[in-house]
Amino acid sequence: MDRRRAVLAVLAVIVLTGGTATYGVITADRPQVESVETEWGTVTDERTEVETRIGVDEPLVLRAGDAAANVSYTVSANDIVLASERDNRVRFDDAGRAVTVSTWIDNDEIPAWWASHVNRNETTTVRIDPDVVAAYGDIRLPADGMTQERTVRTDLLEPLRTNQTQRLRAYDRTVFVVDETDAEWGNATENRTPIDASATVTNPTRLPVPITEIGYTIRLNGIVVGEGVAAERTVIPADSTRTIDARAAIDNTELDDWWVTHLRNDETSTLSVEFNATLEYAGVQRTVPLEFLSYDRTFRTDLIGSMDRSGNESASDRNERQERS
Repeated sequence: MDRRRAVLAVLAVIVLTGGTATYGVITADRPQVESVETEWGTVTDERTEVETRIGVDEPLVLRAGDAAANVSYTVSANDIVLASERDNRVRFDDAGRAVTVSTWIDNDEIPAWWASHVNRNETTTVRIDPDVVAAYGDIRLPADGMTQERTVRTDLLEPLRTNQTQRLRAYDRTVFVVDETDAEWGNATENRTPIDASATVTNPTRLPVPITEIGYTIRLNGIVVGEGVAAERTVIPADSTRTIDARAAIDNTELDDWWVTHLRNDETSTLSVEFNATLEYAGVQRTVPLEFLSYDRTFRTDLIGSMDRSGNESASDRNERQERS
């Protein structure tokens, strides 16, 4: 009887020791997400592909045989989910160190993102949430997710915020001296982005100058995204100073077309704003460009970029540097 008890005790020790050792291997070899590399894939008129390579450290269990992973992946901008995907049984590469997945953004989501960008003082925070669950045999080992964030800022109305003196010539004379211009975004929605522009002008002539109408056209990479009448009839009296208000708007339903050109141009775009006025002077009517309210602004977003943690120059920093140069 004593001998039987001794044998059982030894077996119990072996089982417990083996179990502890096995648990230790699983814990030590638990795969971790160590890198996320994201880039744009195929871009069509309807949707945009996001390609992502998720690097995993090299656990023993993934080198042991035919390893695969279930990958969940979400891309959001200013808390708006642009794309969400789950791919099951995605194969690791030959080294067992990475899986590559892709998901699609519906281009119809772009107006909602644009509105949020404008309403947040032209700021976008892109968030990428990958999650990998590695499966090998009957063992499922969750890999810790690595959430990535990137903030992009633009300043598209900055050229209109100036007190530089400008002159508008027509009828072979200066009809307006412009002392100051300004512009602000209105409240953007998924359908419309208002631009409220203004100019403080002086009429130096001896005759009043009626402005019968102010029109505008807004383009992004040559695509017309807004046009119409910015102001109705107003009169600038002789030897007087007045403020001209011009209210324009971007038609956000056109932004999905612009988005395609933006990505195909390395996330670079040119915003062109043109105002024109129909004037009357000494009974003669003429339409002239309002150069003091018109401008071109080139900007780059780099929304997903390298997405690393190395402290590389951000898109907003690069924009600021380019503007200073």
